[in-house]
Amino acid sequence: MSRLTAEQLIRFVVAALGRYGVPREDARTVADSLLEAELGGQATHGLLRLPFLLGRLRAGLINPRPRMRVRRPRPALALLDADNALGPVAGVRAVRLAVERARRYGTGVVAVRRSNHLGAMNFYLRRLAAEGVAGLGFSNTPPAMAPPGTSTPYLGTNPIAAGFPRPGGRALVVDLATSQVARGRILEARQAGRRLPPGWAVDRRGCPTTDPEAAIAGSLAPLGGAKGFALALVVEVMTGVLAGAGVGPGVTGTFTPSDRESDVGHSFWALDVAALEGFGERLERLVADLHGLGGRVPGERHHRERERRLREGVELPGSLVRELEELSGVSVGG
Repeated sequence: MSRLTAEQLIRFVVAALGRYGVPREDARTVADSLLEAELGGQATHGLLRLPFLLGRLRAGLINPRPRMRVRRPRPALALLDADNALGPVAGVRAVRLAVERARRYGTGVVAVRRSNHLGAMNFYLRRLAAEGVAGLGFSNTPPAMAPPGTSTPYLGTNPIAAGFPRPGGRALVVDLATSQVARGRILEARQAGRRLPPGWAVDRRGCPTTDPEAAIAGSLAPLGGAKGFALALVVEVMTGVLAGAGVGPGVTGTFTPSDRESDVGHSFWALDVAALEGFGERLERLVADLHGLGGRVPGERHHRERERRLREGVELPGSLVRELEELSGVSVGG
């Protein structure tokens, strides 16, 4: 394992992406996204994703210098054509547009097409909440889950996220995949040579498996069975269908071999809760009630991990460090 500081990781990611023509500001956006995942304990959405991004940039399958275009079919609604941009670059632009509309009209909705994998969704919802607005975020992903009663994956792990501003600056953020686990957890297990817990996935024949390779070739289990697949279907409509992006097998990308654009769809929904008197106080009472029962609210573990890793550094597997250095030609600790 290699232990690295946040500053070292940011410098490395910016330099690595720069080798493939990504402008410094955009590279920093991607670096911030990957680092926030690492700091929050979401290694599956952190530097583990970078080799795939670099590989697709090298193959010309991601546009390093996109010219994104905004259509405005309604005052509070916008459609962003991301021009095959890196996901975090498109996602941050969409969040900014949604906030602008929410402040002007009370609500703002931005649908995104021709994008790529966003990484951890909570990165974007924290940005929304930091602007004092509540928000929802959706993204479709490459096929990973089969419809109930079948064995052929059609929908992705399609995450749903929500963010709410709280007095004092710390947001309440919920971020979950609609599969039993995110696909990154399967890849992490494969890289570490570990078996999967029962109930995470099935193989090509639809039989339960604990083998990561068989799980990747097969299908992930929906969260809560058929209900999880139904939620994934809602996300598919709110992203690919809404934005005119890829749908089902039309979405490719981060972990699926492909010689074409990923065409991932996203949407971000913003609400100006400042217009609703007392929202912050009511939210704090809700959080206090949960704490009073001895529980915790989503995002608190992320915050604790973030503080610890900022102090102690981030550990990366040696195999991942070697792969990153070979792909980028840049020293990770340099």
